Amino acid sequence: MEVEFLKQLSHFSIVRVPKYISGKIQECALNHLNLKDMGKLRDRMEGQMYYNKLMNNILTEYALENILFKSSFDWDKRMNKSYKRKVYSIDGFNIHLITFNSDNYPKISIDHTNLCIMGSATVDSKVYLSGLATSELIKNIGVNIRNNIFEIRTFDKFLKFSTQQDLILQLKKNGIQQCV
Repeated sequence: MEVEFLKQLSHFSIVRVPKYISGKIQECALNHLNLKDMGKLRDRMEGQMYYNKLMNNILTEYALENILFKSSFDWDKRMNKSYKRKVYSIDGFNIHLITFNSDNYPKISIDHTNLCIMGSATVDSKVYLSGLATSELIKNIGVNIRNNIFEIRTFDKFLKFSTQQDLILQLKKNGIQQCV
């Protein structure tokens, strides 16, 4: 899939996250795993998989929050191992962030997601953020793999944005209803 993802890059915004963030992510991983250093892992492969997933999630979240809110990232919430990302509420619109590994197509349950932005991070701290997708768009362009879970293979129809104001303008311009 990585080759297919590379063909789609023009449909993503690229956000460069500062390198020091990787150190903070490692602190989070060590805290979650109750370790002093990564060398103390019993199962290195499983630990590396956990770290890679955590890194993808945090880098993507950091990049999106930087674009939308321009505020400092809340590291305390990420130090909590049981942290679950909340839906972003922007001007009455509830937007989900879906992270995915560029080796796989993102999968979205439209039963639980109406509006979403997808993102994937690289090891060199680049984050690729998609435009905004609605559940209708996901139904139209995605592949229903089971029970209203759609696999997204193309991103060219997503609504592009570069700031929070731009995102709100796109939502209103396209007649997307606010949550009530």
